Amino acid sequence: MDTDPTPKQLGFRLPAEWEQQAAVWFAWPTREDLWAEVLPLVRVQLAELYVLAARFQPVRVLCPRLLQVELKALMEQAGDASAVSLYDYETDDVWCRDYGPLFLLNDEGTKLCMTDWAYNAWGNKFPLQQKDNKATAWIGEQLGIQRFAFDMILEGGAIESNGAGQIMTTEVVLLNSNRNPGISKVEIEAQLSDGFGIDQVLWLNAGLVGDDTDGHIDNLARFFNSDSILITVVADSEDDNHAVLAENMCRAQAFRTPLGQPYTIVSLPLPEPIYLNGERLAASYMNYLVLNNAVLVPTYGQVQNDTIALATIAECYPGREVIGFDCRSIVREGGAIHCMSQHQPSVDR
Repeated sequence: MDTDPTPKQLGFRLPAEWEQQAAVWFAWPTREDLWAEVLPLVRVQLAELYVLAARFQPVRVLCPRLLQVELKALMEQAGDASAVSLYDYETDDVWCRDYGPLFLLNDEGTKLCMTDWAYNAWGNKFPLQQKDNKATAWIGEQLGIQRFAFDMILEGGAIESNGAGQIMTTEVVLLNSNRNPGISKVEIEAQLSDGFGIDQVLWLNAGLVGDDTDGHIDNLARFFNSDSILITVVADSEDDNHAVLAENMCRAQAFRTPLGQPYTIVSLPLPEPIYLNGERLAASYMNYLVLNNAVLVPTYGQVQNDTIALATIAECYPGREVIGFDCRSIVREGGAIHCMSQHQPSVDR
């Protein structure tokens, strides 16, 4: 039986986030039941975030027309929003890293396509997910670019690409029965290879306590070039995250680059624990957003830890302006800057 060619067969690859970007996507919070009493503050902060990101590249925001007046007013208060474009689409939630398009480039860098994976709100933890699951197809129609749809459930925050044929992920997410029951590790690796044009999957184990995603990689480890990994650590052996993060470090130390060499590994500490209603939140400095000439880093009102995190990330991304952004309110819904964004690579023309 004839089958359509896969992105890998067509010469597409999943670029690294530090490669040149054409735009970054966000989704405006439309529901009044999110963030409880801090929702007005979060909306102000997100408008500020869009304006901040627009200093470095075009910003595209999914926002239904009825709410665009409010958003435009908030952005006007925040600064120059001339590089921000609004798209009339209502989402269920703001975490478009997980349900938005995962863009690929061909080997020549002259053609862009998108992959559209099934989304079930992190293992059906939340019932409102249908609008989010349909967002990628809608964006594909607006952009007029080729879309490859996959039945496998996959969130964008679950994978991290070095742009050179490898991705990192976690077993606790991709092998979780709440995503793709009955699919083996080998089968998942094959689908990732076909869908992203990669040659190898590097597996960490588990994630942070309190992470609704079960343990996304973007709170744990990020490539900052094709042969270097920034990884989350916690020094306190009594911390609930210590054992998991120590195992992840051991695994990362055993990883090999595409050239067969050990990875350069840099440690990034966790912030001090942050709690909401007695439950620990999955606060991590790793949830930063790489832009053209900038990195936006979540901060948590912890002067010493925030300063260390900003300095560490600045060393990993020389030549980029590293800017802290207060996420103490934002993290109450479970994520930070990377979770709520989706980068779109640039195309050479």
